[in-house]
Amino acid sequence: MFDRTNLQVLANHARAAAENMAHTLHRTAHSAFVKETQDFTVMLMDRSGATFAVPMELGATWYPGLSYHRAIAMVNDYRPGDVAFTNDPYSGHVATHAPDTHLWKPVFVDGEIVAWTGGHIHNTDMGGAVPASLSRALTEIHQEGVRFPPMKLVREGVFDETILRIMSTNVRKPDLNIGDIKALVGALNTGERKIQAMVKKFGKAGFVEGVAALLDHAEAQARAVLRAMPDGTWQFADYADEDSVEANPCRLKLTLTIKGDEAVLDFTGSDPQLGSSLNVPSGGDPRHTMLLVGVYYVLYTLNPKILLNTGLTRPFTCITPQGSVLNPVHPAAVGMRSLTCARLRSVIFGAFSQVLPERLPAPPATTASSTS
Repeated sequence: MFDRTNLQVLANHARAAAENMAHTLHRTAHSAFVKETQDFTVMLMDRSGATFAVPMELGATWYPGLSYHRAIAMVNDYRPGDVAFTNDPYSGHVATHAPDTHLWKPVFVDGEIVAWTGGHIHNTDMGGAVPASLSRALTEIHQEGVRFPPMKLVREGVFDETILRIMSTNVRKPDLNIGDIKALVGALNTGERKIQAMVKKFGKAGFVEGVAALLDHAEAQARAVLRAMPDGTWQFADYADEDSVEANPCRLKLTLTIKGDEAVLDFTGSDPQLGSSLNVPSGGDPRHTMLLVGVYYVLYTLNPKILLNTGLTRPFTCITPQGSVLNPVHPAAVGMRSLTCARLRSVIFGAFSQVLPERLPAPPATTASSTS
């Protein structure tokens, strides 16, 4: 059983491992997307694929609650040295547009998977209709570049040269793509060594127990934040520029319901999926990380000591009707989903600012209402 002291020691080890992964990737990557804009993530995951540690100093901030479990399940027969990958927004629902290439690696101890290392890089170009693969004018996923469903990229330490050749043939900057991917594999290897060191320190059973405790602790922290809020229902809506020919602005609507230590974010009433590429491919996942980015910011604002891992997503349930802008169906274009997500964060802050107006900043309200 982990007491608070030992749990904090493990949390520090895990964060340090994630920071080491981030520095490995940042220093060895080839592209400006990774080296200058830091459009990448790295993470440590438990046996199911739930993130339990992320870096705080480098990389994107959208993914502390990401789970790879659906993508992991789409690849069979993992062996030591394997690395799987995908960039397909409609397969496994880990990647959210084609330039984001996600990789994950199993960490074996005594022939058993005890954890995973993972992360993503934003590739400079994945082919498609326009350079860099992204444009609001694109209307379907097929225009946004070559896509790879979850599959093995590295088999027992050896890259699949056929996959690399397919990628190189279809993209405009193959050297940058391949260089960044190999840098990310190096970061995953760094994370693997750090996890094995933690297992040596805490024991295999102790490490697995401790990782579960880290997720449970983050959940408890998130529930404590919610319990400090009044019960009730609040609504907020705002608009994103849709930017296709003769299109209207895209409406995002949230009905936030808090009851005890749980919250429901119901996005019913948001617009149907768009003809442009501003759709957000959540796959209907009730705790998809792209839907909850604003929630992470709210929780961290209210408790700066909160652990950033998948456990903090457990008290939240998102409702996204199929065929809506936040849960589009294939082949909707999704390349510019970040613009919609930026507005979505404001919508979430708008709803929570009504719950705790004295502690959270309120964005300009397009439409807002509350019912206690």
